[in-house]
Amino acid sequence: MSAQDLAFYYLSFAMILSALFTVFSRNPVHAVLSLLVLVVHQAFMLYLLGSEFLSAIQIIVYAGAVVVLFLFVVYLINLQKEARFRVFVRRFSLGLIFFILFAFLFVKYFVFIFSMSTGLRNLLPIDPTSSQALKMMARYLFTEYLFQFELIGVILLVVVFGTVFLLRKVKEERVG
Repeated sequence: MSAQDLAFYYLSFAMILSALFTVFSRNPVHAVLSLLVLVVHQAFMLYLLGSEFLSAIQIIVYAGAVVVLFLFVVYLINLQKEARFRVFVRRFSLGLIFFILFAFLFVKYFVFIFSMSTGLRNLLPIDPTSSQALKMMARYLFTEYLFQFELIGVILLVVVFGTVFLLRKVKEERVG
């Protein structure tokens, strides 16, 4: 077994373990920190697989911005009541139903894509079975759907501002 294989198995195990910690953590801060560990290990996995650009984007965008934003919002919100395990247990069955539904749709999508005839596959803007699919998909997203991509960033920014505004209003009512 080579060093690259050992690194792959370590990263896979660490990602699975941190994902489980993220999902089953009772404390929201610990969940976000476990998510950060997951994102960093995923970046190293991308680097190991030869995708240096995606690895850097993973660290800069997700670990550096999105997860830190989650952590900032979690610290802003006082989650004393929501941190109790009973709140999460009640919603576990609903989450399990959504997980099964999305897993079914995910598998159905891949079976559909890979079983398509070449005539139907030619109608797609990107050939999902080619080795350059990721590069073509990125080019397609950033040329055809750049406005929508930027709009999502603005929406996330508005959500953060709204959260800060609502928390400020709630804290002023508690004081007054």
